[in-house]
Amino acid sequence: VEVFMEEEIRLAVAEEYSNILGIVAYKDNEKVYEEYFRGATKDESVHAFSMCKSLVSILIGIAVDKGYIESVHQKVLDYFPDYKLKRNQEQLKDVTIEDFLTMRVPYKFKYEPYTKIWGKCLDWGEPILELVGGKEKIGEHFHYSTVGIQILSNILAKATGKNMKEFATEYLFKPLGIKEVPDAPIHDKKSQDHFYKTRDIRGWAKDPSGNYTTGWGLSITTEEWAKIGLLVLNKGMYNNQRIVSEEYINEMVIEREKNYGYLWWIYPKNQVMKIIRKEYNTGKYDSYCANGVGGSLISVIPEKNIVICITSSLVYNPKIRIELINNYLLPYIETKETSKVLKK
Repeated sequence: VEVFMEEEIRLAVAEEYSNILGIVAYKDNEKVYEEYFRGATKDESVHAFSMCKSLVSILIGIAVDKGYIESVHQKVLDYFPDYKLKRNQEQLKDVTIEDFLTMRVPYKFKYEPYTKIWGKCLDWGEPILELVGGKEKIGEHFHYSTVGIQILSNILAKATGKNMKEFATEYLFKPLGIKEVPDAPIHDKKSQDHFYKTRDIRGWAKDPSGNYTTGWGLSITTEEWAKIGLLVLNKGMYNNQRIVSEEYINEMVIEREKNYGYLWWIYPKNQVMKIIRKEYNTGKYDSYCANGVGGSLISVIPEKNIVICITSSLVYNPKIRIELINNYLLPYIETKETSKVLKK
């Protein structure tokens, strides 16, 4: 049965999810499935775009645990004492780190001002301050912004005295056994496009002022991404070592905005979700997800003690992975579990 189901997964990937590069799944902290597609290997690093956001949320938690940051309720302007408020910016005085983590910040822009900041500014974080404000109150709308959360990189550096990569290496990557992450060779639009599409670069992008990206730009292996999921599943523990507090992980995965916690997506079971005009069912278990463009994801399913990580190459509006998980991967893992019990 298992062999037949493995073949079914391969077929489904080939026919409907052809940009998938790797799938790694754990059940009860044991690896139960690992497969690579389209010539990818276990050593290939994958730029998983917004999955970086979810990893950054954990780094903020570690900084809070270690006392570098007072709490997520700390005012952002505490870190920028020289900033002078502009017109229509009263809200900025009260914006906290948590507001950025939950995407509740009121911005003056309607569409992400990528070109206004990336490529134009040496620092991609601090200019965000000028874009906060307008007519909305804090938390009036869910404003998902990749540009906006770049400010977390500046805050972490100011709070800890280390840049985000140094901090991550010491407190997250080394304890999880994630190999050294070099700087991604991005210095202009052309090299950024290459980094988006290529499959041969490992690294972390940074702005010209040396602050690492928070919303995209990190390339590590499928297995290494999966370890982030294991850390969340185990409430901040990895290999019997406490990496981030259980208290922070619990806060991180509370649904605050619709389907959103602290830079993690929260999917309650049996719910119909609409993603880019298509409807999907979340399935029979609650899950927490780190999602990235192209369909890359880390899905953490606490009730079943399962972590599934899928990495993908860049494709816009791909077929949603929840169906692959619900229809193929979960049944396979459950069958494997049953046969293991029968063998005993």
